[in-house]
Amino acid sequence: MTRVPEATARWVKAVPVRLVRLSGDFDAVSVEALVEPFLGSAPPADERLVLDLTAARLMGTAASRALAAHLRPGAGRTVLLVATPPAARAALATSSAPRPQVYETVEAALAALPELPAAAARALTGTHGSELTQDRFAELQQQVFGLTAKSRSREVIGMAQGIVLERYGLRSPSAAFDLLRVASQHHNVPVRILSAEVVAAGPPAPGRAWFPGLTGRDANAAPRLALLAGGDLDAGDFKQVLRTVVSRAATLADADAVEVHLPYAALGRALILEGHAGLEAEYRNEVAEVKDPLSLPVLVHAKAQTVYVADLATDLNVGTSPAGRAALAAGSRALLGVPALHDDRVGAGVITVHHRRPGHRLPDGRRTALESLAGELAMWLSWYRRAVVLSALEHLHTRASWPRPGSRG
Repeated sequence: MTRVPEATARWVKAVPVRLVRLSGDFDAVSVEALVEPFLGSAPPADERLVLDLTAARLMGTAASRALAAHLRPGAGRTVLLVATPPAARAALATSSAPRPQVYETVEAALAALPELPAAAARALTGTHGSELTQDRFAELQQQVFGLTAKSRSREVIGMAQGIVLERYGLRSPSAAFDLLRVASQHHNVPVRILSAEVVAAGPPAPGRAWFPGLTGRDANAAPRLALLAGGDLDAGDFKQVLRTVVSRAATLADADAVEVHLPYAALGRALILEGHAGLEAEYRNEVAEVKDPLSLPVLVHAKAQTVYVADLATDLNVGTSPAGRAALAAGSRALLGVPALHDDRVGAGVITVHHRRPGHRLPDGRRTALESLAGELAMWLSWYRRAVVLSALEHLHTRASWPRPGSRG
């Protein structure tokens, strides 16, 4: 199971030594988010930084190189490394600059600082040092999770860029991204959703419209759904409608937390977290993209039927999956997953509601209402793809087909 990357810092007043401990699984993104704040800013005069990697695992060469880049000597700061992973040692060995000193234990590193009083060393390794504030730690964690989510989107966006670049004979990937961006903004479709559709949709016929007769809100009026009734809800606003689905699911189920996952053909069997409320950051990071067949959203999507988990603590299926264990750690005990199904019983998404009390069951009327909400979500998603997303693709295709200086040939 992937362990969430964390960084905690300890220091003692009036002593120019800071001990930073890293734990969990690090990639290049989390190195940037959690390590850079300690290494990137100008340090106090003569500060020594002891970076303890005993509980950290660097995920491949990219993370190791990112760490090595931050450990180049400079700014008057001395860096002492503890228990450096082999990949990080290899990355540091490629540097022509003087490398940080490496020690096997924190105690050995602190002992190498003769100016550090014994009492201060005990405080750093004991329980009396000053901790990184909880607010600051939460802020850094949010940076990691936000950057990780963005990195998941980059892959499908990059695939779409390549397709657009080749299909329309553009000169650069940036020109392809500009087409995606303009179409996204014109129709208020998130770039990642537009990109996933570019990858999944068949290519347009040369010299013709991509989706003749299928696109445009005028030709495809939004369906009359209770989900869309009342207020100023814009049926074509993806984020607004998903927020409404989450809010109504939370009310119907009297839930402690709600999540909505959607499938994208371009991403195979993975389900993407597109809406949520009440979820802790660590759990959101775990379920931002789920593929494990035992995770509740994937299980519900595969079975195309509602699945109830009375108690994650004793469940031998969902409760044993990484997502299930993460939900349990976040305080959830009972889960109910409801599929959003098209008329042909093909899954369009999954709504999952969380309750902290084990054995919590919805009354039949509320469960039926939640399943009706999921059905309306499926109907809206079908309309949204046809009337909004495909219109955005048509817009992209039309603009890309115009003669312009950026084209080849």
